[in-house]
Amino acid sequence: MGVAVAIPRLRVSRGCTEPVVIPAQAGIQPLDPRLRDACAGMTTPDSDGARQMRTLMFSAAPLRILASALVVACGCAPASRGVAPTPAPAPTPVGPRLPQPPTVLGDLRIEVVYPPEGSTITPVDSNFIFGNVGRGDASLTINGAPVEVAQNGAWLAFLPLPEDGVYQLGATAQGQTVSATRTIQLSGAARLPPSTGLWIDEESVSAGDVSTAVRGEPIEVSFRGSPAGIARLILPDGTVVPLVEREAVNRSSGFLLDVAETEAGVSEYVGSFPLASHLVAADPQVDGPTLIPAEGLYQQRTQQAQEEPILELTRGVEVVRVPLNTTIGMLDPMHPRVGVVATSRADGMLAGQRAVGPDQAWDFFWPNGTRLTIDGEAAGFYRVRLGPNTTSWVSADGVQLLPVGTPPVRVVVGPAIELVPYAEWVDVRFSMSERVPFRIDPAKDRLSIEFYGATGSPAYVGYGPENDFVDLVDWEQLTDDVFRFNLNLDEPLWGFRYRWEDRYLVLQVRRPPRIDPSSPLSGLRIAVDAGHKGSEDDTGAVGPTWLREVDATLSVVQQLIPMLEAAGAEVVPIRTDETIVPLIERPIRAMESNAHLFVSVHFNAFPNGVNPFENHGTTDFYYWPQSLGFARNMQRELVAEFGLPNRGIRFQNLALPRTPWMPSVLTETMFMMFPQQEASLRDPTVIRRIAAAHLRAMESFVRQQAGGEASLPTP
Repeated sequence: MGVAVAIPRLRVSRGCTEPVVIPAQAGIQPLDPRLRDACAGMTTPDSDGARQMRTLMFSAAPLRILASALVVACGCAPASRGVAPTPAPAPTPVGPRLPQPPTVLGDLRIEVVYPPEGSTITPVDSNFIFGNVGRGDASLTINGAPVEVAQNGAWLAFLPLPEDGVYQLGATAQGQTVSATRTIQLSGAARLPPSTGLWIDEESVSAGDVSTAVRGEPIEVSFRGSPAGIARLILPDGTVVPLVEREAVNRSSGFLLDVAETEAGVSEYVGSFPLASHLVAADPQVDGPTLIPAEGLYQQRTQQAQEEPILELTRGVEVVRVPLNTTIGMLDPMHPRVGVVATSRADGMLAGQRAVGPDQAWDFFWPNGTRLTIDGEAAGFYRVRLGPNTTSWVSADGVQLLPVGTPPVRVVVGPAIELVPYAEWVDVRFSMSERVPFRIDPAKDRLSIEFYGATGSPAYVGYGPENDFVDLVDWEQLTDDVFRFNLNLDEPLWGFRYRWEDRYLVLQVRRPPRIDPSSPLSGLRIAVDAGHKGSEDDTGAVGPTWLREVDATLSVVQQLIPMLEAAGAEVVPIRTDETIVPLIERPIRAMESNAHLFVSVHFNAFPNGVNPFENHGTTDFYYWPQSLGFARNMQRELVAEFGLPNRGIRFQNLALPRTPWMPSVLTETMFMMFPQQEASLRDPTVIRRIAAAHLRAMESFVRQQAGGEASLPTP
C-alpha cells in the first residue's frame, strides 16, 4: 500500500540491576524525567498482533498480560542478590481516570502469572514479571528488589533477567513470610566463540534460505565467526568468492520493539556470487527446490563429483572450513514456472508480501484461480514475477504448479470495461482472457488497480445509469506488461471487494452510507467482535489476578450491543458470546453481512523485553486507508475517556483490520498486566465507559464521512 511505518525504539535497561520503585497507584504514569535521566544506557520504545499477523496479531512469545507493581531497572552498578536496594523517591502520582483496585486481605501466597514456569525467553537484558500475593498489605521482593503491591495484592515488575534463569520471590504480611521461585529458560543467544582458536559458527551459515533463483541472480552468502580473519567461498568449479567482514548485529522486532545490537567478539562475513548452475549439497538429506525437476539436480550432483561449496576462514596459519550445505536450483529467466492460486483458506485468498519472513506487510491478495509467474523459491515461499521491478512472495502451500513448459500469462484488459451502479456500491467489470495477478491501491477519493502481465485496451467504458459516485475513470500503461486503471470518486471511498467471474474480474467500490446526522447510526449495520476465542485455548492476555482478555472483551461487547441498538443500528454479531469463532471466519462474516463498520475489541500486551512502564497506553489499529479516520476517532474517544497515555494509531498487518469492505479497526484500550487497569476491567462501570466511548467514536466518524439519501436499488 506504500505505507511507511516508523517503529519507535524500545527503552530497556542495559546491564542494570538497581531498581527504581514507583507506587502502585501511579500505575499508568511514566517515570519522572529525573529518574529517567539517571538510568544509563537506556533506549525508548504482540500479543494481539501474532494471532493477527499472518492471520493472527502479536508474533511475540509472551501472553497478552499486564499488572501494576512498578519496578523499572535502572542504574549500572551490580547490586547484591541478598540485600534489597533502598527505593528511590517516587514521582507524585497523577493517576488516570480509573478507579483504584479494591482492597483485598486474603491468604498470603505468591502467584506468578507471567512468565510461566519453565518458559523459554529469547535473551533480553530485562523483562517484566507479574502476578499477585493475595493481599494488599504485603511487601514483596524479587531477587532482592522491592516490588510495590497494589491494594488487591497484584504486582508488576520490570527487572534484569536473572543470569541463572531463577527468580527468587519473598512476600511478608502480618508477621507471616512465604517464598517461591520461578525458573525460566534462556534461548536464542548467539553461540559463544571458543576462548582460543579460529571459529566458524556453523549454525549461522546461510545462503538466504534460497532454494531456487534465476540464472545470473546474485546469491548472498554469510556466516559468523572469529574477527580479523580472511573469508572466502570456494564453489565446486573452483571459483573463489571473497567475503567481506562486518559487525555482527542482532535484531529484535515486534510490537513497540525494534532493537539492533552489535555482538561483541564475533564478526559477520558476507559476499555474493551470480548463480551459473544448479548448486547441490553433497548431503542428499538437504531439502531441495520444488520448482526444479529432481533429475536435473541428481545430474548436477554427479557432475560435481560429490564436491560442494566450501566456506573458508583464515587467520595467520589457522584455517577453518565448513560446507555451505545448501541446494539451489537455477531457472532460465525466459522459462519461469507458472502456477495457479489454490489455497484452502476459508476466504479463498492468497496473500503476497514484498520479502520473505515474518513482520512483513501484505500488499497483494489474490483469489483462487489467479495465475502466477514464478521465478524464485525461499523458505517455503515462491517469488511471483509481476513487473520489471515488482515481485511478491507467497506461501508455496497456496499454489498449484502447472506442468513445466507452461508459458507465462499475458492478457489484454478490455476492450469492454463496464461500471454498474447500485445503491451502496458500483460494480466495475474488467473483461480479459486469463486471471492475471493485480494490486488494489485505495485512497481517500480514488481507487486504482494494477494488472500484471497485462496490456490495457479499454475501447468501450460504460459508466452506467445515474452514476453519481464515480466521477471519472482514466488509465495508463506503466510498462509493457503493467496496466493501471483509476477510478476518481465524488465521495470518500468506504470500502472495496472483488471476485473472479469466469474471465471477468468484478471489483465492487463502496460509497459512504446515507445517514441522518441527528441519528448517525440509525439503519447502519455494525459488525461487533469480542477479541479471541478463535479456538478453545485462545484466551488472549491474562492479568495479574488471572482475568482473561477473552472474558473482558466479551463484557465490553455485551454492553456495546444494546447501546448500538438504542442508537438505531443493526448489530452484526461476530463473536458476542462464548461460541468459538475461528479468526479467519470473522472478516468473512462481516463482509457477507454488508456491515457498514467493523470493530474488534481487544486489550493489550507486550512482547518480552519491552518496558511496560514507559510504553503502555491506548492504541488503535487500522490497515486500509478508508479506516484511518475511524481509527483516529476511536483513539480520540478512548484517550479522552480514560486519560491513559496516547500511543496513537498504528498501521499493522492484522487479520480483522484487513477487512476491506468497510472501515475496520481493532481497539486496544488498556494493558491487562497493570494491576489498576486489570482491576478496572472487572468493574461494570468501567466496562460501560469503554463501550460508550466506542459508540461515540462510531457516531463521530460516520457524521464526518457519510452523505445524503440513497436512490438506487441494491441488487
